[in-house]
Amino acid sequence: MKNKSNILDSNVLITGANRGLGLGFVKHYLRKNNTVVACCRDKTKAVELINLESNYSNNLIIETLDVSNENSKDALVDRLKVRNLKFDLIINNAGVCIEENLGDWTKDGFQKTFEVNTLGVALFSQAIHEFLKEGGKLINISSGMGSITLNINPEAALDAYAMSKAALNIFTARLSQKLLPRNIVTIALSPGWVQTDMGGEEAPATVDGAVAEMVNTIDKLGLQESGKFLSETGEELPW
Repeated sequence: MKNKSNILDSNVLITGANRGLGLGFVKHYLRKNNTVVACCRDKTKAVELINLESNYSNNLIIETLDVSNENSKDALVDRLKVRNLKFDLIINNAGVCIEENLGDWTKDGFQKTFEVNTLGVALFSQAIHEFLKEGGKLINISSGMGSITLNINPEAALDAYAMSKAALNIFTARLSQKLLPRNIVTIALSPGWVQTDMGGEEAPATVDGAVAEMVNTIDKLGLQESGKFLSETGEELPW
């Protein structure tokens, strides 16, 4: 990887920012004196984000966004235009994990998973990419579960989730080529197994630890990494 300076005094947008990794990213970038637009489905219920406002009132902007809702995306875009914001970094973190195993699969479960994890990311990226500065970075939070080669835990009830992340990965590879003329680095980034609502308490990595590793990887990204599927430590993962 090509070493670059840390993102500092920059504008960062994070989806799914009210809990887990999203909230961890918000806290990290606020501590680095960035302006952070933290997006969540219902900001009135985002208690931890609201509590952060008292210490970061000049740097934290909490916005409503449901990535699976077209009207919600359009409304956010309109508000960002009014604010005249351009971003150095966008992290597509919002995601869902509906557990259904063979025999219990439902159309609704698969649709909801793909609407958020794949279609939501794709259509939000389409809506938001014009707000990225030239040379900016677009990070799609993926999962090792999305690797067809690794095929992690095939016996688990995570089939729709794994499929949605595999689809996210090919979307990322294709989007990276479309954004390359603007020198925008676009990657799929796996956080590893983390102690979140999805990962569970038995996961080996804490949110703070996973975020620190991912931020270190993000900081070092150059155009040569664009389109790749990387682990939290920057290791290239197999498709």
